[in-house]
Amino acid sequence: MDSASEQNRLTVSLKTLAAQLDADRSTVRRWLREEGIKPVVLGRGRNGAIRYKWDEISH
Repeated sequence: MDSASEQNRLTVSLKTLAAQLDADRSTVRRWLREEGIKPVVLGRGRNGAIRYKWDEISH
């Protein structure tokens, strides 16, 4: 991914982060939780999407 698209991205999914880091989703979720980065939940229930703020991830 180039830097221009990274700068325009507001949120990122756990699946995308795991693929970029070549790690399991549960590992990435644990790393984020340990760093105090909280997810943004879009929607409700089973159909809700969990995302993370890109600016919190990239710093």
